[in-house]
Amino acid sequence: MRRPDPLSLTAGVVLIALGAVLFLDRTGAVDLGFDVVAPVVCAALGAILLVSGLTRDD
Repeated sequence: MRRPDPLSLTAGVVLIALGAVLFLDRTGAVDLGFDVVAPVVCAALGAILLVSGLTRDD
């Protein structure tokens, strides 16, 4: 059995969490403005890039 790829696993979890936040905003469960959504998107991209850099095999 192969071990899961950390980058794919992290990217999947981060994108699912981001989608959940945007879904809650769209349905009206929470009221998020650009001042909240922009840092959340940047944090999601930063987490993916961080894991990408840490798992690189050079």
